[in-house]
Amino acid sequence: MAELVACHCRQCNQMSSHLLAATSVAETGLTWTREETLTWYQSSDFAERGFCRACGCNISWRLSDPDARKTVALMAGSFDDQSGLRLERHIFVDHKPGYYEITDGLPQFPDSD
Repeated sequence: MAELVACHCRQCNQMSSHLLAATSVAETGLTWTREETLTWYQSSDFAERGFCRACGCNISWRLSDPDARKTVALMAGSFDDQSGLRLERHIFVDHKPGYYEITDGLPQFPDSD
């Protein structure tokens, strides 16, 4: 079962219109099934995000610096089969919008964990 982290930061909120749930995987050995439609863009001074050019789906984010990058975050919504995913914790909860509360009892971190 893949562990999901729910991010409540402003950038994820703007990109997804709500919180963003993702799981991290090692970049080494990761194979993209449709790499020809994957486009990366610089979304901040330290990160880049990947999306599908064909459908516009947000697929991934990673550190911009390849030397610092060990993992790639894969968005929960980009999985065809989500049955093996489970939310484990919330990050950047001090940055979440005021229109919702977190009531699931999972661990919460004010910034990154």
